[in-house]
Amino acid sequence: MTGYAILIPELLLIVAAAWALFAERLPAGDRGAARVGAALAALAGLLAALGPVGAELFGGALVFDGAARFARTGVALLAAVWLLWTAGRGEGRVREACALGLLTAVGSMLMASSRELITFVVSLELATMPAYVLMGYRKSRIDGLEGALKYFLLSMLTSLVMLYGISFLYGVTGSTRFAELDLSGAGALGLLAVLLTLVGIFAKLSAAPFHYWAPDAYAGAEPWSVAFVSTIPKIAGTAALVNLVRALAPTCPELGLVLIAGAVASMVLGNLAALTQTDIRRMMAYSGVAHAGYLMLGVASLSEAGYSAALLYVLAYAVPSMGIMLLVAEEGTGLEDFAGLSNRRPAVAWGVVVLLASLIGIPPLVGFFGKLSLFSAAVSAGLMPWVALAVVMSVVSAAYYLRIVRSAFFAADGEGRVAGPVSATATIAVAACVLAAIALGVAAGPLLAWMGVGAL
Repeated sequence: MTGYAILIPELLLIVAAAWALFAERLPAGDRGAARVGAALAALAGLLAALGPVGAELFGGALVFDGAARFARTGVALLAAVWLLWTAGRGEGRVREACALGLLTAVGSMLMASSRELITFVVSLELATMPAYVLMGYRKSRIDGLEGALKYFLLSMLTSLVMLYGISFLYGVTGSTRFAELDLSGAGALGLLAVLLTLVGIFAKLSAAPFHYWAPDAYAGAEPWSVAFVSTIPKIAGTAALVNLVRALAPTCPELGLVLIAGAVASMVLGNLAALTQTDIRRMMAYSGVAHAGYLMLGVASLSEAGYSAALLYVLAYAVPSMGIMLLVAEEGTGLEDFAGLSNRRPAVAWGVVVLLASLIGIPPLVGFFGKLSLFSAAVSAGLMPWVALAVVMSVVSAAYYLRIVRSAFFAADGEGRVAGPVSATATIAVAACVLAAIALGVAAGPLLAWMGVGAL
């Protein structure tokens, strides 16, 4: 693909979103819109994976390098998995939710390719504004609307702070292009510009101290909405963080300290807060905070190895996290809802073990290789004390993840529930997450080499 053809994956998702919006007047109806969206998103992911590396559009405002190709492919394929599950198990009318998810995916893919501040901001808002509505999709639920409002208000506030920082970046560098952001001689004003700009990205990643929206928003929203919002935008956010840090780090040596501070706060607060949760949505919200800390530790190494590791790790987080949240949507949101799962749905119970083991970082799953690459890059950069803390926090995370396993295998089902009707498409979607957690771990090295991420 050359020229504007490289945007065909994004255009396919826009077509799918338009189909969903007008689904009631098109063949196959409401659930058909989700199936069409899943098919087009899968095709978009394939085309993004096969696209060229190094192409540019609009004078370098969009650059399709290895990082962009990796993130675009991950976003599109995970969107396909989510849409496939929605086609089989989504509650009530789902066409608007499909359109919102697809538009968020478009913004996420563009954000991963952005190398210019204005383009980045526009893409970021396209990726987040539909997500506000998706989190409050069931308007009859007051707690969902409350969570969506908190998400909206904090996100808008941090976006405004980020825009303020971007105005400083432009003021001290005279350019909005990442490649021309030279902070040499900018002094304290340059550091302030960087801090304010990172606020918006930290909030999108739900990294401390800008994570407070996540637990309430997740706990109030539908689990299948959380499955999307908690994973796909974070892939694009990580790619954007990598691109921005790569541009700023050579002339802003303090940037590494800022990222280390955010990483430590996120890892400690996220893991310790998750220990006390009984609602799996809140547990996964704090878990997401902790995982944001791990990937920021890799970025803090300010090395190409760390940048590549962060991209691999966010996918290693997103795949099992989406699988777990889709199962929460099927079984229930409390730990007690998973009681007896091994008797009702034994294959699903073992799938839960695989997904949670990947989040803990147990080999040979993708989560292990993601953490290994992150920690290796950080050690090479001289961040050994913080790597030791990250390892300890990974052990702590096993305590709350294994509570779900204990409930599924060893807790008696007090309600005597039996397995309900199973949708084939929803089962395929969850199975895809389980298989991806295994396959991406086994083929982590070859995958990175094939995608071109190893030489960003």
